[in-house]
Amino acid sequence: MRKLTRFEKFGLMAALIVACTFFYVKRVYEPQEKRLKKTVAMLNKVVGEVNNLNQSPSAAAVERTLKQREKRLADLNAQLARTAVRTGAVREVTALLADINRLIEDHRLVVDTVVPKGTVKGELFDWNVFAVDMHGTFFDFVSLLETLRDLEDPVCIEAIRLEAAGEPGLHITLNLMI
Repeated sequence: MRKLTRFEKFGLMAALIVACTFFYVKRVYEPQEKRLKKTVAMLNKVVGEVNNLNQSPSAAAVERTLKQREKRLADLNAQLARTAVRTGAVREVTALLADINRLIEDHRLVVDTVVPKGTVKGELFDWNVFAVDMHGTFFDFVSLLETLRDLEDPVCIEAIRLEAAGEPGLHITLNLMI
């Protein structure tokens, strides 16, 4: 074997240094760098959360929020005072049903029958269901639906069926849920 020249020795040392540096960077430096970045991100997140906990809102902001909530509470209490059904008691449901019957008469519709069909479990409360059979004109019925929509009390109408009848125009059946 021949002896390496000085230039070849430097070239071999340079190649060895580059290879060692490459393996060091790939096997040691980059994994530690990734762990460090992940740790710094977690630390920044925790510091941000701690800073948010330490910041208390100003007294003026709290007072403003309190006044807005008090106004909203007063509006809700006023709305509750205008509703007939608060607890779902029989007398409240009967009173609302009487009001709805008056509205039906005010819209020139004639009620033939109102039959209680029991209760249905709703998402927020139980509905009292009544099968209503009436007759009148289409426009009077649409006007009634618009009036019922504007009531403060929760009213739901399902299973509407309209059939042509002689006079006064339509035979209407529906399920009224109170």
